[in-house]
Amino acid sequence: MAKTVEKQELTEVTEAQIAVHWKEEEYYQPSEQFIAQANMRDKQILEKFSLANFPDCFKQYADMLTWFEPYRTVLDTSDAPFWKWFVGGKINASYNCVDRHLAQYGKKAAFIFVPEPEREADVALTYQELHAGVNEVAALLRALGLNTGDRVTLHMPMVPELPITMLACARLGVIHSQVFGGFSGQACGSRIQDSSSRVLITMDGYWRNGTLIDH
Repeated sequence: MAKTVEKQELTEVTEAQIAVHWKEEEYYQPSEQFIAQANMRDKQILEKFSLANFPDCFKQYADMLTWFEPYRTVLDTSDAPFWKWFVGGKINASYNCVDRHLAQYGKKAAFIFVPEPEREADVALTYQELHAGVNEVAALLRALGLNTGDRVTLHMPMVPELPITMLACARLGVIHSQVFGGFSGQACGSRIQDSSSRVLITMDGYWRNGTLIDH
């Protein structure tokens, strides 16, 4: 006697397709302790940053940063569309991200990196260690003859060396172009050409989806 087995049709469903039919929503209110340590505790924050208070409302956040020279004007719109923010001010992103935190948070973790291979230990990089690493890379870039306004290209994955190199570039006023590590050498090359980059910073390999990629 012949037996007929019906084949079950298998279809792939994307996250987006699931989300369309997934109407359930839940809200989790933060604890009082979490609210107390948040940067944005002011319930009138949206009103303060409304269009009616633009652009002077941004003074509040500019004053949280360390300026080497104070700005004269928050926003200059005289040569639209080439608007200029914080005209006359001098600031360094690297200094604001690293140096000014050393006195209070030097021994605290600035970065916590979790490697993809589970057998490898997490890496906690303190502000003091980050400061040393940024200065080392900045010294290397300067030894290569890079100056303010020069361009470099970074073709790197998500590893601690990436933000360290970015901060080193910012310290010197060097402009960096980060090319996604998964892009091909040809795609990286075209971006090097477009930006007139003088230096390419990359690495030999990295882990991705359980495989050690030969970069």
